[in-house]
Order: sequence, then structure tokens, then C-alpha cells
Amino acid sequence: MTAIIEDAAGQFRVQAGDCLQIDLREVPEGGSVVFDKVLLLSSPEGRRIGTPYVAGARVRGTVLGAAKGPRTIALHFRKRKGSAVRRGHRQKYLQVRIEAIEG
Repeated sequence: MTAIIEDAAGQFRVQAGDCLQIDLREVPEGGSVVFDKVLLLSSPEGRRIGTPYVAGARVRGTVLGAAKGPRTIALHFRKRKGSAVRRGHRQKYLQVRIEAIEG
């Protein structure tokens, strides 16, 4: 069974056993996360498309821990002034393993 879920500003295509990175939130490691904004459910019996969400559908996941994304560098350079500012950033994510898709 496959589902498309919405979380924060992103949409994810998930199956049972998949690992995905979502925005960081206060959930302890080993805790559970429930996604109730399911846009589409697909199974061998057929496909259910929500308007905008599928009624009664949920996706359950287990938190594996926090992770950091790739490093991004922002360089602000002023020509002929001898000035440059270099800033780095790493986005923090929460790793979640999808346990079950209920629909």
C-alpha cells in the first residue's frame, strides 16, 4: 500500500518501512508520529483520492532520531571594499520510519 502525505510545507510518497526526513519537532526518540493529512491511498484493490484529504486515513511512524541536512554556504561579497561575510547553515530534521498505513 502506498500513500501520499502532507506534512508542513512538503508532500511525501511513502510505503511501510520507508524512512523520511521531516521538519524538526519536539518528539522523543522512539516516540510515534501520526500523519492524518493523507492526500492519496493506493492499494492493489484500487486508488482513493482525497478532496483535499482522504477521510479516515492515517499513516503511523516511529521517530528514529534527529539528523542534519547538507551544509549550505551564504557568501556576501562587496567588491572593491575589502569586505566579505561568510555564513553557513545546516537544517535540522527528524528521521521517521513509516510503520503502517491505515485507510
